[in-house]
Amino acid sequence: MRWVIVVFLFLLYIINYADKAIVGYSAESIMKDLALNYTEWGLVGSSFYWLFSIAGIAGAALTDKIGTKKMLTIMAIVWTICQLGAFAIYSLPLLIFSRVLLGAFEGPYLATAVSHISKWFPPERRAFAMSLVNCGSMGAKLMAPMLIAVIHTYSWRIGFGLLGSLSLIWVVLWLIFGRERPKNNVNYDEPRENLQKVKWTEISKIILSANFIFTTLAFFSAFWVLSWSFVWMPVYLTKIIHLSPMQMGYILSGLGIVTSLGSIAAAVLSDKVLKKTNSHRKSRVFVSGSALILAAICLFLMTVIQSTVAAIILLCFALTLVNTMFAIAPQIAVQLLPERKGLITGVLVGLANLAGIVGPLITGFVVQFAGKNESIGFNYSVMLAAVIVLITNMLFLIFTKPDGQKQNKDQTLINQVAN
Repeated sequence: MRWVIVVFLFLLYIINYADKAIVGYSAESIMKDLALNYTEWGLVGSSFYWLFSIAGIAGAALTDKIGTKKMLTIMAIVWTICQLGAFAIYSLPLLIFSRVLLGAFEGPYLATAVSHISKWFPPERRAFAMSLVNCGSMGAKLMAPMLIAVIHTYSWRIGFGLLGSLSLIWVVLWLIFGRERPKNNVNYDEPRENLQKVKWTEISKIILSANFIFTTLAFFSAFWVLSWSFVWMPVYLTKIIHLSPMQMGYILSGLGIVTSLGSIAAAVLSDKVLKKTNSHRKSRVFVSGSALILAAICLFLMTVIQSTVAAIILLCFALTLVNTMFAIAPQIAVQLLPERKGLITGVLVGLANLAGIVGPLITGFVVQFAGKNESIGFNYSVMLAAVIVLITNMLFLIFTKPDGQKQNKDQTLINQVAN
């Protein structure tokens, strides 16, 4: 049954990812339809994340109370309403309202999925299971040619409506076949009745620790690149790399396959190192931090290499390496506060997703400021992303030592029991 759960979460992540990505696929059509400039488009891209972070934290905390199955159901229902509501959008304020609402109810998804996975898999298998769920990004990108064809053949509203219909179908099947936790006696998660044992002082101590702060910063950089790929990469591929819309769709499909397989490989490596060394620093921090530093180098090279093929290959490597953080960073957070997996993951995702607010806006200003020389504007935005990824992940590698914090917590607990 646990693999059925993985399939359900994988399918929902396809919808989740496609809901974010379709706005990028539709960028030129929406900008033309609603007469938007680059700065206004940056505002649209940013609006998705205005409530994403705070809703992610609040929703994740609520997940610990009401259960993950119910929370996933509520989220998917609202996604359906938002996407089908595209048929009523004929102005910038309505588009922004729709994106804000969608972002608010997509915010808790990753934390909820991590919490749900933790009920079905032991610690040494969770990164692998979560990497399979994250492969939903591959499924969403494989849908890119179809969605782009629908957008250019019919309209962007039809494309949005198609995704709304898919999330509705998922809700119906989830209500029939979905499960909260295993029926047998295996319990990999903390029982819900024990949640009150964790005091806010303990939670705040974890959140203010160097381990959590630098993990959040590294995750922030990954979300910066992710938000750029959602909002700006399709425009970058068509206007700067000079691909046709359908060529762009096929490239995005290829990127989805490679990035997902790379993420699985990194997660498997991380899990194996954890099983062998029992060290979260070696298995989680070194694997993901090193991958993102290499991603920063790839992003830098994209701005100086003239070859179209080489630029696409470097973009593929960069996104693949960045994607490793999405399976691994939540595992570090869970290790820091295993008693409240949903809450701590929600705080991590919520804070890191602040990149989604500022990233698209800053990119829009940079591209707009470049005027007619759009190529320079986009290259500057890529270089800025590379700098952020490089600096935050160097700090992450140096200062994040989750094993030491866990040992300190265990020793404190031992002392309390002894006294």
